[in-house]
Amino acid sequence: MQLNGYGGGQRFNASHVVESELEHLEWATRQPVLSMLNARYWQRRVLEVKCGYELTEQQGVRIERILKQLASRPG
Repeated sequence: MQLNGYGGGQRFNASHVVESELEHLEWATRQPVLSMLNARYWQRRVLEVKCGYELTEQQGVRIERILKQLASRPG
């Protein structure tokens, strides 16, 4: 584990957890926007994964792709 630059928390190396989260986030962010589950909500979820885990290069690319997609959505 290593410290990240966000509040000094620890980043966990759990690739299988990250893969599961990314699969869910990729699916969920393709769904129609709901009032409670808007783009800001999903951005927070994605950033929690980005900041909370050590990511492989490919996982980092997937995270950035999701964030870019969310930035173009309203809310």
